[in-house]
Amino acid sequence: MSAVPDPGELAVRLRRWRQAAALTQDELAERAGLTAKAIGALERGERRRPYPHTVRALADALELDEADRATLTAAAAPGVPTSPRPASPEPTRSMPVPATPLIGRRAEHDRAVGLLRSGPSRLLTLTGTGGVGKTRLALEVAETMSTELPGAVKLVELAAVPDPHLVLPAVAQSLGGAQRSGPALESIAAAVGGTRHLIVLDNLEHVVDVAAELAELLERCPELLVLATSRAALHVRAEHVLPVAPLAVPAADDLAAIAASPAVLVFLDRAAAAGSPVVLDEAAAPDVAAICRRLDGLPLALELAAAHARFLAPSALLEHLDQALASPRSRDLPARQRTIRTTLDWSHGLLTHGEQVLLRRLSVLAGTFSLAAAEAVAGGELDTLGGLAGLVDQSLLAPQGGTEPRFRALEPVRQYAAERLADAGELDTVADRAAAYFVGLATEAGIGLRGADQAAALDRLAREHGHLGTTLDRLASTGRLGDAARFAADIWLYWALRGNAAEGLARLDGIAAAGSADHRRLTPQERAGLHTALAGLRYASGDLAGMCESAARAIEAGRLADDVGLLDEALVLAGSAAVVTGDLDRATTLIAEVCDGNQTANDWATVHAHIARAQLHLARGDVSSASLILDQAERSARDLGNPFTLATLLNMRATVAQAAGREGAALGCLVEAAELASRVATSWTLVYTLPGLAVLAARGGQPELAAELFAAGSATAEAASLAMSFPPDQESARHWLLQVQAQLGSEAFAQAWDAGRRATPTDVPALALRVRAPL
Repeated sequence: MSAVPDPGELAVRLRRWRQAAALTQDELAERAGLTAKAIGALERGERRRPYPHTVRALADALELDEADRATLTAAAAPGVPTSPRPASPEPTRSMPVPATPLIGRRAEHDRAVGLLRSGPSRLLTLTGTGGVGKTRLALEVAETMSTELPGAVKLVELAAVPDPHLVLPAVAQSLGGAQRSGPALESIAAAVGGTRHLIVLDNLEHVVDVAAELAELLERCPELLVLATSRAALHVRAEHVLPVAPLAVPAADDLAAIAASPAVLVFLDRAAAAGSPVVLDEAAAPDVAAICRRLDGLPLALELAAAHARFLAPSALLEHLDQALASPRSRDLPARQRTIRTTLDWSHGLLTHGEQVLLRRLSVLAGTFSLAAAEAVAGGELDTLGGLAGLVDQSLLAPQGGTEPRFRALEPVRQYAAERLADAGELDTVADRAAAYFVGLATEAGIGLRGADQAAALDRLAREHGHLGTTLDRLASTGRLGDAARFAADIWLYWALRGNAAEGLARLDGIAAAGSADHRRLTPQERAGLHTALAGLRYASGDLAGMCESAARAIEAGRLADDVGLLDEALVLAGSAAVVTGDLDRATTLIAEVCDGNQTANDWATVHAHIARAQLHLARGDVSSASLILDQAERSARDLGNPFTLATLLNMRATVAQAAGREGAALGCLVEAAELASRVATSWTLVYTLPGLAVLAARGGQPELAAELFAAGSATAEAASLAMSFPPDQESARHWLLQVQAQLGSEAFAQAWDAGRRATPTDVPALALRVRAPL
């Protein structure tokens, strides 16, 4: 009869305590936040070295006193004698077995292993914000390295070590070389000797002052490797830092992209482990993707959220996400990681007072933000640059790539900081500082949008896109409608040119309604600016009736305000609307006021007025006059140097040239217009350029290319909520689109259409060069 293997002291004691508490394995598992399978493996001795946080969870669930807790911890600790073992005992493990699979970290794992193997990187620090998965990655790296260094890979957990001077003694103890007297460094050197060892120092951020001692230790032990996890780097010469970023969230909204996201895979894995697998179908996928994006791919946040999948469907979990993150569902996590708040409390406690103040004030800046914006919200009493460096060092802010210094806090971190800001009673003050900064930025950009610096102004506003909406919301919610109106007048052209017309309209409609309800809340100049912005956005989106109404209000207010610049802009928009709606007499009067006036403060509006006058002449059938006007306007447009203005003029020149039978000249204009739009990444003019090119391709015997160009134009218009409004262009496009469909047949047309829909605005110049002018 074969002997029964000794399960070990941990298994025996755990079973006794469970039975004394009158608990089944299932009941103990439920209390400890583990699985019954895990409890069974521990009691059978199949798992002898559980994670320390698993041991703590068991002690809490069993309600052990201090003495029994110490006994349980000792029984689970490496090197503790247990009951007599069989003649051929299994080798003891110096590293815990990971409780979860490693997902989405293969590149970081391979990089870390490669650095440790290469030799020079003998101190490798994995840095990242709390909950990003540094420990899990370190354990996987250590597991891989243990095959090369059997018995020479040790884990030292430092979360409970309160002082930097106690770190090396803890290392010495893990190596079995702890001494009651004499320096720990000598004990470690004696234990390591000339053999290669890997020490994993987990959670080092609160004892980083041990850095100098670690550097000395590495000098004394040339075969020693150290793998550290820390929210901050150690900043010693021997160190190589490997940042651990959050997991990638879905790059697109289709099911395949969502299913391929590492963040989604972790969420699904942890939901399944919680006992309620989530089926990633067309219904659930958008909600799962939204959860992962809201949590910025932070593994701990994903795990805490997924634990609630047992009783909340993804749609309900998304709705109650903040509460889910605040509810401690995973008892086997360390106490400092059982909610996102406790995790971030740990990080917050490591900051200086100035860094804590700066972190909470930066919370009003969602998404990425510039150094200038950070200085604006910080206030004059803080060392902003030094504080940013400290927050980056503690992995609470991430610097963004690019020539301009920009930073970003993960959304869970920002929300935590926002709570701190509210608790400090600073929310209103700091939010107003942010709004004032972006109002000033918009004033500067508004000038650039209408001049030669348009590309730079567009790019600057695009970088601050999210902050623009937040600023408008802040101004409106605090009753500063006049400031909101001036802000809208400055930036409406950005919204129209970069495909955000629908968003701009949605935000401005509410401000306009509030201003209309009480005219005293807006000065005439403010009303003129607001309604000019609305008119421009409605023109871009094809709402001609709404444009006419808004432009009329803008003209009325502009006359009262005696603001020539705003009045000219409103007159041009109203005149253009009158042309496209067929009210040619009104168009003549409005356009003449700008073109023939003795004084103008808006060169941009003047050039666009001449373009509108050319449209007016073409609408009356006077092609030669339209062409002559555009010849003169082009010189002004090129002097102005505004890409949108010049592209608009070139589109109109192409229309007039085609009406005159000069297809070659039309093609040259459209090719240049396409290049201008691509150069400054604008979409409004492309809504005219692409169909214009398609018509020329169709007339030149290139039906497949014509179909692609028509499709690209359609996709551009849909994506940016834009529309072609000038009737001659609309009629020509409709006619030739039908001709192309008839020529190609349904199958060939569908293939070409699909190819065109996939084209991006940056592809347009190359497509334009493929067009042959009709003979």
